[in-house]
Amino acid sequence: MESRQALCLKELCPVCGDQVSGYHYGLLTCESCKGFFKRTVQNNKQYVCAEQQECTIDRGQRKRCPSCRFLKCLHVGMRLEAVRADRKRGGRNKFGPMYKRDRALKQQRDALIQDGGFRLDSGSSTHHRNLTFTTGFHPLPMIPSTSLPTAQPPHLCSLLPSTQYQSTSFSNWKSQHSNNGSPGPRDGKSPSSIHSFAPPAPSMPQLVMEFLRCDPDELQLQSKISARILQEEENGTPNTFSLMCVMADQTLFSIVEWARMSIFFKQLKVDDQMKLLHSCWSDLLLLDTVCRNVLQGRENSLLLVTGQEMELSYVASHAGLTLASLVQRGQDLVEKLLILKVDPQEFACIKFLVLFNQDVKHLEDPQFVESVHEQAESSLLEYTLSTYSHLIGRFAHLLLCLSEIRSLSTLAEDYLYCKHLSGGVPCNNLLIEMLHAKRSCA
Repeated sequence: MESRQALCLKELCPVCGDQVSGYHYGLLTCESCKGFFKRTVQNNKQYVCAEQQECTIDRGQRKRCPSCRFLKCLHVGMRLEAVRADRKRGGRNKFGPMYKRDRALKQQRDALIQDGGFRLDSGSSTHHRNLTFTTGFHPLPMIPSTSLPTAQPPHLCSLLPSTQYQSTSFSNWKSQHSNNGSPGPRDGKSPSSIHSFAPPAPSMPQLVMEFLRCDPDELQLQSKISARILQEEENGTPNTFSLMCVMADQTLFSIVEWARMSIFFKQLKVDDQMKLLHSCWSDLLLLDTVCRNVLQGRENSLLLVTGQEMELSYVASHAGLTLASLVQRGQDLVEKLLILKVDPQEFACIKFLVLFNQDVKHLEDPQFVESVHEQAESSLLEYTLSTYSHLIGRFAHLLLCLSEIRSLSTLAEDYLYCKHLSGGVPCNNLLIEMLHAKRSCA
C-alpha cells in the first residue's frame, strides 16, 4: 500500500497533470481521465473541437474540450481495447505484464536520474501537457460494398510448411541466448535492412536483436522483384497501376516468407499461421512501404521496392482522387515517423506487433499469440526508454502510428477491392487471395 501511495505521489497524469490514482487502460492516469476515457469508449461518443484541435488540456481546463482530451488520451497511450464493452466493473486487464515492466523501467530510470545528479523540472512532470494532435488526413470517397466474383487464386497454404517446427518456449529461448551476448547477423552477413545510421544500442533487449535477424535482405528482394517487373514488361505493355499490383503481390510473397522463417511464428500450427496472415497482410504490406520510405526515401518522392522513385507530384496528377488521397495519407504518416526518427529496431518490433495480432478469432493457440505480442510490446517499451530516454512518450507515439497504419491499410484494401470488381487487378495472384480470405472472415 505504501509503495502504491509513493508511486502515486511522484507520478502525474500524462493527460491533464493531476495526481495519478493507478494504472488505467494502459498507463498511469488520474481518476478523472480514467472515468472520462471509459465513458467515451463505452458510449461511443463523438466529439468535435471548436478550436482546430489545439486546446490546452490541463487540470483546470480538461473539461472544456472533450475532443482534444480524448485525442490526448489516445496520444499518450490509453488503450481502447482495455475498456470493457459489457459495462461491468473492472477493465479487461490483460496488460498486467506490461504494467509491471513499465513500472520497473520507470523506477530504474528515476534511480539513474538521481544517481547522475539530474533533476526533473516540476513543470516537466506532466510532459504531455502542451501536446496537440492533428491528423491532417482528408476524407475519402465511400466505396460500395458488393460481393467478390469467384476466382481460383494460388493458395497461401502452399507457401507455408506442411510439417511443424519444434516448439521452443520463451524461457528456453532466453536461456539459449542469455550467455551469448549480442547475436551476430545470420551466416556472417549483415542484413541490409539494418542501416549504419542507427547502430544497435548497448542496452538493446535480446528479443529486439532477434527480430532484426529475421528481416529479409533488401537488395535481394529488390533484385528479385525488379526481374519480375521486367518479365511483365516483356510480355506486354502493362499500365503503371498493374505494375504496382505486381510489385505488391511479389512483396507479399516476401512477407509470407519472412513470417514463415521468423522466430515464434514458425512454432504455430499452419492454420493459426494462415489466420494471422489473412488478418494482417495489408498492414504488413503498408508497413513495408512506410518503413522503406522512412529509412531510405527522399522528400517528395515515393521509393518503390524495386529501388525506383516516383515523384509524388506525378501521383497527384495522374492518379484518381481516391488513390491520390491514399498516397497522401501514407506520406503524412511517413512524415510523422520521420519526425520521430523511427529506427530499424523499432520497425522490427512493430512488424511483430502487427503479425501477432491478439484480436484474431478462432486461433488454436491464442495464449501463445498473446504472449508473443506482450513480449514484443515490452521489448519495444524497454528499447525506447533505454535508447531514447530523453524523449518522454515515444512509446505512445509509436503505438499511435501503429493504429494509423491499420486504419490506412483498411482503406487501401477497400480501394483494391473496388478496382478488382472493375477488372483492374489480375485475379490469379496472392494479393487477391488474401483479399478474398480476409473479407470472407469479416
